[in-house]
Amino acid sequence: MTLAEANTYFETVPSSTNWDNKTDDSKNRALISATRWIDTLNFYGDRCDADQALSWPRNNYHVDRVELVCTAIPNDIKYAAFELANALANDTDSITGTTGDTGLYESVKLGEMEVKYNTSSQATGTVNNVFDVYPWLQSYLGAYCLGGSGSYQVRTVRG
Repeated sequence: MTLAEANTYFETVPSSTNWDNKTDDSKNRALISATRWIDTLNFYGDRCDADQALSWPRNNYHVDRVELVCTAIPNDIKYAAFELANALANDTDSITGTTGDTGLYESVKLGEMEVKYNTSSQATGTVNNVFDVYPWLQSYLGAYCLGGSGSYQVRTVRG
């Protein structure tokens, strides 16, 4: 996936302002980051080459009766990367956070009982996968992935 492909994609969406107003360097960094996050997911099928650096392209799997082939990356995978790159370019701290305590509880109260926490000593919340932050990505990637937001599945092979 290239910057040129991403720019062409954003020419087809209703509002591309948030992408168009970024520098090419910012766009490329966002595309790399998006690709890395998507690559952390577990996908059906097999890598076409055992030595390939990324999860795509893949084969030995069908989506909507269309077989994955080693000569192409499905549009849904590309669109997911482009949309995630746009989201990351416009909110660079969305996955990593900046405060160190985002999403942590300061206190928990149940009736008379209350527990107060020192949030400065707690680690940031864990992002299991990119779906935790951007659940809408499942509409693009769901047919290709083992698992989704809040779950983690592992393929079991008998034999």
